[in-house]
Amino acid sequence: MNYKTVAERMRKIRKEKGVTITHIQEVSGCKYFIIRRLLWGKRAPRLSEFALLCKALGASADELLDTEEEWEIIEK
Repeated sequence: MNYKTVAERMRKIRKEKGVTITHIQEVSGCKYFIIRRLLWGKRAPRLSEFALLCKALGASADELLDTEEEWEIIEK
């Protein structure tokens, strides 16, 4: 799982729910250019940004992070 996959899911959910970037800005407090970079997978979101984007999109973190790929568990 990488942040570009998460960005694709964010864009899909935004489109499905009709959420505007202006709405995301108002809810998250993030600047327009940061939101655009996150939605297009140009950079990975910080945890705080990710949480705010989930809230603004009305989506759970599980929806954005869910993957059919199997996570590898590393035991120390």
